[in-house]
Amino acid sequence: MSEIERMRSELRLVKDAAGWLMYHPGADVLPAIPRTFTMPFAAMGGDIARWMAEDGAEMRDELERLFATTPLPRPVNDIIRDAYRAAMFNELEVLRYPSLGPDTINDVVKVEGREHLERALGRGRGAIVLLSHFGANQMVMPALGHLGYAMNQLSAPPPVWAEILRHERTTPMWEATLNRRWELEKRLPVRHINVFRFLRPAFECLERNEVLGLAFDGGGGRGWTTASILGRPANLSTQPIQFWEKSGAAVLPAVVLRPRGAAKHKLVIEPPLRWRRCSTRERSHERNMAAIVERFEPWLRRYPEHYLQYMLMRRRVRGTDIMPLFRDYPPAANQLSPEEAAERLRIAGEWRDSS
Repeated sequence: MSEIERMRSELRLVKDAAGWLMYHPGADVLPAIPRTFTMPFAAMGGDIARWMAEDGAEMRDELERLFATTPLPRPVNDIIRDAYRAAMFNELEVLRYPSLGPDTINDVVKVEGREHLERALGRGRGAIVLLSHFGANQMVMPALGHLGYAMNQLSAPPPVWAEILRHERTTPMWEATLNRRWELEKRLPVRHINVFRFLRPAFECLERNEVLGLAFDGGGGRGWTTASILGRPANLSTQPIQFWEKSGAAVLPAVVLRPRGAAKHKLVIEPPLRWRRCSTRERSHERNMAAIVERFEPWLRRYPEHYLQYMLMRRRVRGTDIMPLFRDYPPAANQLSPEEAAERLRIAGEWRDSS
């Protein structure tokens, strides 16, 4: 093991130990502390994480690649700093999930565009709230669930990541942290649907005229199309397009924002997208994905710090992804073939909750 590899291994252990402390003793203590008091701690934790990441060197490279042809909204150092601080604050928010309820949710997140959701459900064919991994995107679950909507979320249970990265990343402390996070997520007013297992429950919830939350930029799926995100070539799963096409449900793009210094998150639900039919299925997938990305790009231009942590994560797992999120990543040290990556996801998807 080289000196650099040894240092990275030691830093990972420190990071995993910090995560374990936050999710185990911290999950019992934090809900008793006012949210505004946690903001300086999140800033301090984010600054430490940035320092451990060599001042966010990989994240800076991702930001430069993304905004190669687009002006940055703010100075680079400010964006990188805010990305790490926001990620830490969003992680602390997960620890508060059990304390959220109908009487307290409005203190944490404000919903804008609720009329679009009501109008969509009025059609009687369900509503797909289409997110990206942007900001505290999981806040859509308590925000809509505690407002009384029948909320379903298509996603991967956190412990599945320990299975996917068993040979590259997983440590006992990180695995314990993922299990604890899953315990907290299960206490939300939402039905979780495992994206790696049978997807029929997702269609059934739409048939019952319920709400289905899903992200358009996830790493799983069997079909893929290409898109340009701020001019950067990307690979995106056609799974959301297939749900849209087969269900006939309204598709409402949405984002969760929290500008720097704000105490509340804001869930913005936009008007529905219009299905664009083309001469071939492949062209329909490409054109409708482009329409989705067009709705997302203005938020990304304005708040890149909300997306950088996800971009960094996808860069780091590019070796095990079926398709990399972006096509210009540097070569991975241990790159799986698409077939090998798909098989690993299949095996990981067989994970069953033991609780």
